Amino acid sequence: MTIPKIIALDLDGTLLDSRKRFPAEFPAWVKSHPETVFVLASGRQIYALMDQFHEIKDDLWYIAENGGCVYHAGEFICVDAMKTEDSIKVLEEFSGKDLCEPLVCGLKSAYVRDCGGQAKEESTKYYSKIEYNDDLFSCVRKDKILKIAIFVNDFRAEEVYSSLPPRKDGLANLLSGDSWIDVANASVGKGAALSAIQKRLGVSFEETAAFGDYLNDVSLFEAAGETYAMANAHPGLKEIAKHVTKYTNDENGVMEALKEMYR
Repeated sequence: MTIPKIIALDLDGTLLDSRKRFPAEFPAWVKSHPETVFVLASGRQIYALMDQFHEIKDDLWYIAENGGCVYHAGEFICVDAMKTEDSIKVLEEFSGKDLCEPLVCGLKSAYVRDCGGQAKEESTKYYSKIEYNDDLFSCVRKDKILKIAIFVNDFRAEEVYSSLPPRKDGLANLLSGDSWIDVANASVGKGAALSAIQKRLGVSFEETAAFGDYLNDVSLFEAAGETYAMANAHPGLKEIAKHVTKYTNDENGVMEALKEMYR
């Protein structure tokens, strides 16, 4: 196949291993292949992404918050923020709901109740700029809110997600992992963000490849001509992928696939 001009990479379960580490050879690979634009496409906060990939932060493009914003080299290329009234409505829906702990994900910071336990611990893995505030309703009025992320205890996100009624309010629920559900504008998605990057760079669908492992990568695959589900991917993603990697994320599956691609 022709070498893609854009390669979009999901992080958790894809580029990152189970200990949240990227392959040691990845920064050098990016530096040595300037003909390809590498895009990190994640549900994580933009600041956490740049902190983790600080060595090559200006060489990468970023789709953060599952498509809520696109960033490159000091510039927000696009931001799809929620209306204040919508953020408040979603907080009202999930506040006090069994198993659920809402996080308000803003452009400047994430806002989290200082609730301790698993929710607090997990939020620090994906957000490096965090403000602890027991009044989350006040936080939606002081920032551009990209999404409300719902942490679901006991790895029961798919169960809770399945119980939610369909939305008819211009918002969308997105299953983002075994412990996370995101609620954002229906226009938000990794695929829409990738399409914005393609338009900005003049790169076609056919010239784009994408790697992912979970259902929040479906829209990413819809925007790429070559799609790679990880060996460890959700069965639903494997069904729609053009390729399935030989190796898992814990076996450097992305790097092994890249080496085959560039051979």
